[in-house]
Amino acid sequence: MWIFLQDLRQNLRLSAIGLAENPSGALVALYWAPLETCFLGGPQMPIKLFIALSLIFSLLDQVHAAADDVSGPSKSIRSLLGQPKGASELGILSIPADANRFQKFGFTKYTQIFAPNGKPIRIIAQADVPDIAVARARNLLQFFLTDVPGSKYGADKSMVANAMAENEAMLMMPTGAHQEGQEPDIPAQGLFESETPIDGSHWYLTNDWAHRDAGFEEIFHLVHDTGIGTYMPGALPDYQSELDIEARKSIRDGRWGIPIDPSVAEWLQELEEEGSLAQEYIASVIDTYYGLWAAWDESPGGMWGIYTAKTREELATKDPRGQALVEAFLPPMMNGYEALIDPSFEGEFKLSFDPAHTYTHKSRYYVDATLTGALNSNLTGNKENNVLRGNHGNNALRGGQGTDVAVFQGAQNEYTLTLSGEILIVIDQVENRDGKDRLLEIEVLRFSDGDISCPEL
Repeated sequence: MWIFLQDLRQNLRLSAIGLAENPSGALVALYWAPLETCFLGGPQMPIKLFIALSLIFSLLDQVHAAADDVSGPSKSIRSLLGQPKGASELGILSIPADANRFQKFGFTKYTQIFAPNGKPIRIIAQADVPDIAVARARNLLQFFLTDVPGSKYGADKSMVANAMAENEAMLMMPTGAHQEGQEPDIPAQGLFESETPIDGSHWYLTNDWAHRDAGFEEIFHLVHDTGIGTYMPGALPDYQSELDIEARKSIRDGRWGIPIDPSVAEWLQELEEEGSLAQEYIASVIDTYYGLWAAWDESPGGMWGIYTAKTREELATKDPRGQALVEAFLPPMMNGYEALIDPSFEGEFKLSFDPAHTYTHKSRYYVDATLTGALNSNLTGNKENNVLRGNHGNNALRGGQGTDVAVFQGAQNEYTLTLSGEILIVIDQVENRDGKDRLLEIEVLRFSDGDISCPEL
């Protein structure tokens, strides 16, 4: 019955559309639901009262929609967004002060991606969550929605993205650590600041398990519930069916849900009751597949020991069916994800595995990376076709194998290029922009006015 009410409430949501041009001239469209009628009350709310309120709000929406044609939008029902204020370098915008539903809980900024149907999938964040953490969440979402040619379920994800937008999927990023039962009362998937280590940050480099990376898990939950489809209508019911069947099999044969303590059995029962076994099982497999648990040394397996495989190599032998289900939707390398390296990072950030640096269990699957800030840091790629960007400082960018691209912000005539042996030195003539970069094993230079093939130089 509660799932039925959720679906009914979802269909009766009131939305507002705000249109404005951002500083770069791109059209920004946000769909806000200030009244959030679909979340009035809780599971114990009397059904008759719920239906009555739903009908009232539905009628009000129709009345004001008609009034819009004559006198413009009524802000008592719809909170239209004004001109976005000061988009940050990372594409983070301010939530308008009159978006009371979100401001009430301290959410002050947002970012988004657009589905093919033109509707947004939003990420909102509280004031103290770093912009780069919000941008990282957006980039992970973009990765999950990037097509994977030749895959069973991920070759064309447009319907998944469209379903997410139609279901008004939203991620919220509160400050601090997650406390069960203390989440903001907003209809959104939660990802807390303390479980969002920025690539290249201290938490990330040291694999700080007190701040373990829950970004993959929580953002895929959002994709799974609202796009693939669980309690909400989704685009891939056959995929969901396979995931659910395998989750149950994995419990029976001991691959997942390993009883490391008595609370695991209670947790599995809760998941069974709420219909979330598939979501939690595949999230464990994804975390292992992309190296998040490879450095964990406190017990066998991944996800705190409740999952049988710790690394992708173990996955191939201990849970090949789980690996196949991941690869039915996601790629082996993280194409579509741009790793934003923390501005505090110093030294060389590597995209290839190096046993001396355990963070590379994770970064080995990256393809594109960008240094942020102004420190004189360096990037080294891997065998993929990497896209590498420096920061405002002086950087060394080394591509490695593949056809690698170095990206610069300005036009070609704003830079001087000098060849010193095998190293190409690129100096930006505009101050405080790209600095002086040394390039090795880079095949393409990408400027704002076009690409240059390095052999042509």
